[in-house]
Amino acid sequence: MRLKDRVAIVTGAGSGIGRATAVLMAREGARVVVVDIADEAGQETVRTIRGAGGDAAYCRADVGKAQGARKMVAAALKAYGRLDILHNNAFWHRTGSVVDLDERDWDRTQAVCLKAIYLGGKYAIPEMLRTGGGAIVNTSSIHALTSFGQCPAYDTAKAGVLGLTRTMALDFGPEVRVNAVLPGAIQTPAWKGATPKAFRWWAERTPMRRMGQPEDIAKAVVFLASEDASFITGECLVVDGGWTIHGHAGQPGTKPRKQK
Repeated sequence: MRLKDRVAIVTGAGSGIGRATAVLMAREGARVVVVDIADEAGQETVRTIRGAGGDAAYCRADVGKAQGARKMVAAALKAYGRLDILHNNAFWHRTGSVVDLDERDWDRTQAVCLKAIYLGGKYAIPEMLRTGGGAIVNTSSIHALTSFGQCPAYDTAKAGVLGLTRTMALDFGPEVRVNAVLPGAIQTPAWKGATPKAFRWWAERTPMRRMGQPEDIAKAVVFLASEDASFITGECLVVDGGWTIHGHAGQPGTKPRKQK
């Protein structure tokens, strides 16, 4: 029960990494505010937590806007009276080169993937300080470290998360610790429509010989949010099965090995 009696907000918690993290945090003793704009998905996460004996509440909020960030913090205070943990995980993006990408899609990607972290911190940190401190974990990506074609908005936003994480850690330590996780290829609903061949391609080029699961990231987030990581702040933890240790694994000359 590493998060016993803590109150946590998890954004983008209706599915994928967010849902896995919210469920694991509840299992570790936290009371969780599930934030999403997909009402049914968010409510399903709440039902999953409650069905396992945990405590959770749902809040519909667009975290890319100040009103949404204020709303989710207010929901935590109304439901549980305090706020100890914030997992900024909400996700949105569109692919396309800078020539092809619509300006609205660029702006929306920056708002949800980057601006939301600024806004989350702006409204959550004062409440954490009011009750003695807390922990923030931001979801970045290996896209922050190695670029992928047709992803200029997403790669830029995720790289920005690293700088913002470090600055927040400097500004609000020691009371508030701020870290980031950088997932690799994780099997979430974002991969809907991907073929078995695509999954094999990623698995064969990953040293761990598999794609990651949302629970792999959830475990890293819970670690960083817990007292087990009490002397860790401003860090960016890569959780990618080893993808980035040899640069871009799809480069010419790479010799993928088959899954065992």
